[in-house]
Amino acid sequence: MNTGQTILTIVAIVLLGTNVVSVNRTFQQHGTVLQQTEIGLFGVSLATSLLEEARGKAFDHYSLVGFPTTLTQLTPQDSLGPEPGELRANWDDFDDYNNLRDTTKVPDVDTFYRWATVCYVDTTDPNTMRNYRTWIKKLTVYVKGQNSSDTLQMSYLFSNWSFR
Repeated sequence: MNTGQTILTIVAIVLLGTNVVSVNRTFQQHGTVLQQTEIGLFGVSLATSLLEEARGKAFDHYSLVGFPTTLTQLTPQDSLGPEPGELRANWDDFDDYNNLRDTTKVPDVDTFYRWATVCYVDTTDPNTMRNYRTWIKKLTVYVKGQNSSDTLQMSYLFSNWSFR
């Protein structure tokens, strides 16, 4: 083998090595993107399931026995959450989800931390929280995967109304 062939062989090996490293890096990045996507999908599913569960409940504890006609009949802002001694299996109204915290482990995916808040919001601007009773409550659910850098946030507005 002469000098020209040796140099050509060395250049070919360097190019092959660079190509292998580049392909390996691309596969690794692709795997990370797939993992983050899977974590995101499970996070959305966990948030949506909690919002759907809460939507099926009564607007307020006091609306279980009748239809509130004045704001003073609603639960005060500082009392939002489950009634004392009420277990999650027995939650019956929307604001019982205030201060909920739970953890869900999805095998081969991630461990998810989920928490929620319920508050009264302004009737003309639902992004403005109020520290007094209104006819609209907002449930905000947060989900964070243990291996994710992002926190998912989803909200639902529930208003008290009826056909007369």
